[in-house]
Amino acid sequence: MNTLHPARWRATWLTLLLCLFLSACGGDSDSNDNAVAPPPDGGNGDANAFTLAVLPDTQKYSRYSPERYTVQTQWIADHYQDENIKFTVHLGDVVDRPNVPEEWVEARAAMQILEANPQTPYSVLAGNHDVMNSGQWDDQRTLANEPFLQHFPASLQAANFSTFQGTDDTGFNSYHLFRAGDREYLVLALDWLPSEQTVGWVQEVLDQHPDTPTILTTHQLLGIGSDGKTAVFTPLGQQLWEDLIRTNDQIFLTLSGHNHGEATLIGKNQYGRDVVMVVVDYQSGFWGGNGMMQLVTFNEADQQLDFRSYSPWVAAIPEAERQPQDELSRWEFSVPMNFERRFADLNQGNVADAPGNIEGTQAYWILDDDHRITRADGSVQFLDASGNGNLLELVAYNEPQGDLADFFELRDDKPPFGYAAGTATFHGNNDIGGYYLTTGGAGLSFENSAAGKPGFLPQYTIEAIVRLPSDWARDENQWSGILNHEPGITQVCQYHEVACSGSDAALGLNVSSLKEFQWVSTSQNGKGQDNWSWEVGNDYWYHIALVNDGERVRMYVDGSLTMRTGVDEQQGLLVEPGQPWNIGINSWQGNPGNLFAGDIAEIRINNRALDRGEWLYSQ
Repeated sequence: MNTLHPARWRATWLTLLLCLFLSACGGDSDSNDNAVAPPPDGGNGDANAFTLAVLPDTQKYSRYSPERYTVQTQWIADHYQDENIKFTVHLGDVVDRPNVPEEWVEARAAMQILEANPQTPYSVLAGNHDVMNSGQWDDQRTLANEPFLQHFPASLQAANFSTFQGTDDTGFNSYHLFRAGDREYLVLALDWLPSEQTVGWVQEVLDQHPDTPTILTTHQLLGIGSDGKTAVFTPLGQQLWEDLIRTNDQIFLTLSGHNHGEATLIGKNQYGRDVVMVVVDYQSGFWGGNGMMQLVTFNEADQQLDFRSYSPWVAAIPEAERQPQDELSRWEFSVPMNFERRFADLNQGNVADAPGNIEGTQAYWILDDDHRITRADGSVQFLDASGNGNLLELVAYNEPQGDLADFFELRDDKPPFGYAAGTATFHGNNDIGGYYLTTGGAGLSFENSAAGKPGFLPQYTIEAIVRLPSDWARDENQWSGILNHEPGITQVCQYHEVACSGSDAALGLNVSSLKEFQWVSTSQNGKGQDNWSWEVGNDYWYHIALVNDGERVRMYVDGSLTMRTGVDEQQGLLVEPGQPWNIGINSWQGNPGNLFAGDIAEIRINNRALDRGEWLYSQ
C-alpha cells in the first residue's frame, strides 16, 4: 500500500508566456456584463452558495485553438469573485498529442492564468491523450518519460495552492481540500487508467477523511448511450463504482469527460444516498467545443445543485456577429440535494430519516426505485431503510429463462397507504422459475432467548403491503411466500433448545392454496397455531399486520382483526441469526420454494407491539 506524500519532482521548467489573446478573453469584466452568467445564488443572497468550474477535454484547443483555452481560464480568473468560484477541475486530455511540446506550452500558458492567483486553485489529471502509452495502467509507466508529470508536477501545485494535499507515488493521482461556506470539500483527481495500487491509495485518502464531502474527478467513468443522452458506465467506470464510489458515502459527485456529449446518472450508493455522476466533453463540436465549459453551483438555499454550460469565448462575440454554431450555453438543469442530510452521518449506514423508520424498527424494506441501490452490473439490491444493514439482493430460483423484466420489475404503482413510491412486481412460479429477494439479516439478531442465544424478539409488529395479481392461479401460486425466515421450525427450535418441530419455515407470511394470508411462527414456548385471513381478492392492495404483545400474536388485514388468530399463547419470536430472510418465496425443510406472484411494496419488522396509529396502514 502506498503512503500519502507529495511526490518529489524536478523544478518547474521555463516560465511560459501568458495568454496572447486577452482581447478575446473578456479580460474587462465590465465590458461584457450582458454576457456573464447570473450569480450562482440566483439573487437569493445565500451566503453558502458557491460554484465549481469544470474544464472538459481541452485537447483540441491546445493543438488548434489555444486562444479558446486561455479565454476559459481568463474568464475564471476575472470572475471568480462575482461567481464565487471556489475551485476548478480539469477532466483530462489536456493536450491532443503528448509528444508535441508546443501543445504543452499552450496548455501551460492557459493554466498559468489560474496559477497567478492563490484564490483560483485547480486540479488537473491525465487523460488518454496526455500519456505516452494510453494502454498502460498508471503504475506501469516510465515516469521520467511522461510529459504530463514534467508540466504538471506535484511541486507546481504545492507551490501555488494551499488546497493541494499530495499525490500517490506515480504523481498521476492527487487530492485537494478547499473550503466553501461552512464546509470543507475534498477533490480526487484520478488518472485515465487508475491501477489497483491507485484504488488502494484513494481508499487511504478517503479513510483519512471519512466525514468530508468528496468530489471524484477522472477522465472516464461514464459513457453515453446510443440515444445520445443516456449516461452508462464504462467498464472502468463499473470498477470505480463498485470498488470506490458506492462504498464510500462521502463521494456525492463525480465528473468525467472522454466520451463526447453530456449526460447525467444519479446512482444510489450502498447507504441509499444519491451520487450525482456527470459526463461532459465537447471536443467533437465546433472548434473542439468553442470554449464551452461547465459551472456547478452548490445552491443550499434552494437545496439543489445547479448545472449550466457556458462559453466565455462566445460571450465575447457581439451577439449580432455570432454564427448558428456559436452557442453561449447548451445545458442547464438542477438536481435536488439536501446538503445537511446528504452530508450527515457519512459512512454510518444511517438512513434513519426514512419517514417510516420509527422507534424499534429492526428492518424496513421499501421495494421501490428510490430505495434500489445502483449496481454497475445491473444486479438488483435494496437498502434496509432502518439503517441496520439488512441489504436485500435479488437472486434467481429454478433457472428462469428470459429477460429479468419477464420475472421481476419495479413499477411506479404507489399503494394507497405506506411510504413506498412504487412496488416490486414478481411474475415467476415454480414451473418457469423466477426471482426472490434475500438477506443474511445481519441486524436481525435481536435479544437472547431463554437458552442464552441471540435471535429472540419478545414483542413485535411485522407489516407487509401486498397485492395479488388479477391472474392469480392456485396451481401456480399456492403456498407462495411473502416473507420468511428460511430455516425450518425444527432447526430453529433445536438452536434455541425449545421442544418443538416442523418442516415449515421458522416464520413465514404466505399465500395458501385457498388464497388466504397465513402466518407461521416459532416462539419461546414452541410452535403455536398458525394465523389465517379470509380468502382475499385479486388486484387489490392489502396491509397485513402481525402484532405480538409478548403473549399472543394477532393478525390484522386492512386494520381488521381476522377470525382465526391469537388462539394460543405465543411468546415473541425465535429466529437463528445469520440464516437467510427471504421476500418473494417460501421454504420447506430449510430449502427455498414456492415463488410469490404479485406486488410487494413494503415490509417492516419492529420490536414493539405498535399502536394502530403507527401502522403503515395509517400512513
